[in-house]
Amino acid sequence: MIGKTIRSFRIVSEIGKGGMGVVYLAEHVELPKRFAIKSLSKSLNSDPQFRSRFYEEAKRQAILDHPNIVQVTDFFEAEGQFFLVMEFVDGQDLGELIRTKGKLPEHEALPIFQDILRGLAFAHSKGVIHRDVKPSNVLIDSQGRARIMDFGIAILAGAGDQRVTATGVTVGSPCYMSPEQIQRPRQLDSRTDIYSLGIVLYEMLAGDVPFNGETDFIVQNQQIHAPAPNLHQKNPEISAELANIVLKAMAKDPAERFQTCAEFLQCIQEYERERIQQPSWKWQKRLLWGLAATLLVSLGIVIIMNSKKPLPPDGRGTDEAVQSQIAYNLVQTASEKALMICRELGRVELKRKGLELAGQIDSSTMDALKKQIEDIDKNIVDAISIYEDLIGRLASLRNSTVDAAFEDYTQSLTKKSSFAQIPMTRMMKSHYARYRGGNRGGVDVSMMRKDCERQSGKDT
Repeated sequence: MIGKTIRSFRIVSEIGKGGMGVVYLAEHVELPKRFAIKSLSKSLNSDPQFRSRFYEEAKRQAILDHPNIVQVTDFFEAEGQFFLVMEFVDGQDLGELIRTKGKLPEHEALPIFQDILRGLAFAHSKGVIHRDVKPSNVLIDSQGRARIMDFGIAILAGAGDQRVTATGVTVGSPCYMSPEQIQRPRQLDSRTDIYSLGIVLYEMLAGDVPFNGETDFIVQNQQIHAPAPNLHQKNPEISAELANIVLKAMAKDPAERFQTCAEFLQCIQEYERERIQQPSWKWQKRLLWGLAATLLVSLGIVIIMNSKKPLPPDGRGTDEAVQSQIAYNLVQTASEKALMICRELGRVELKRKGLELAGQIDSSTMDALKKQIEDIDKNIVDAISIYEDLIGRLASLRNSTVDAAFEDYTQSLTKKSSFAQIPMTRMMKSHYARYRGGNRGGVDVSMMRKDCERQSGKDT
């Protein structure tokens, strides 16, 4: 296939292979653009109804137009094979990231996971269940955004066992399968993806999946009957609250899980807000012991032992350290929110340009486009409201503490080569300085759009 031209695409190289087929990097022969093309396995053709299911399913995948989903842009049959054309995402998959880094800290794992939740929430709203959610099916692009791919084995909610697969082919990966997918594969709803999401978040935080074994049968039996291993044993740094969130997603009974991705996302966001606003006594106690250890080394144990001022049970006396951590968390959260807003502003602008071509598209497509623009606009307004609140909370802290938090966070971004986030942090710092200087008129959509364009060279 390498070097071959199929339709308008020249195959450049192989970039992936799996049970469903081979993925190639391809260049369009007329446009200066690259695509990822999946050549579906020829074994799938043994199903006499495969052709009709392929075209039906490909059309459904093509409607999944969302910033956290790798979109299908074309599909066709050529030389007895079936091909899916997808946008090419330059990045690495989440599985590789976990293999490289092991356990991911909360502040790194949760933004990625929230992207996954947003993408799947959109797919579920269109009636599409993924059924194979796992780290290798999540790409992290060059800007740090998570993108879900490979809906090739998805089914419509309530569509029974119809799916793009060959007869007898096992659909899904045992380490991420829900109990009902193993026991009742023809009676699934979107909560099967919720379970798989719980496994993925567990793996991100623990560095390994909760259930594993030498055979698929052993793993499937664990998925059905075995309780999830204690997340704290794998990563003691994970809070009890977050561990409980993961366990709820992994409940054996679908009725005991989060019922939607939106509910799951809201729970994660509320957990993050509480973590920012009210550092727990457990965290403060760890901080106190860390400070004490530093004092022991630098000042000597005698000074500590002779101190008559005990550690207060409510955490008072650690104000400076606690304020520093709160400031850092607020800076990080506001910066990530700024990046999300800028991306959505760029996305809605493209949609509006599409409306300018309204005379060339049918009325149903135009109505769908207007609805998408309306939804994105609402999300932007809501996000800016949260963003303003974060800026206001920063302004309530000591200016020197906030400046130090900006410096520390920027340095951490530089070390991680998160170059897309750095200009957003710079922009957010200017908004903070404006608010701090007494100009509290707020950040509106127009201002945010101009500032996003300025920071990204009009490439939001």
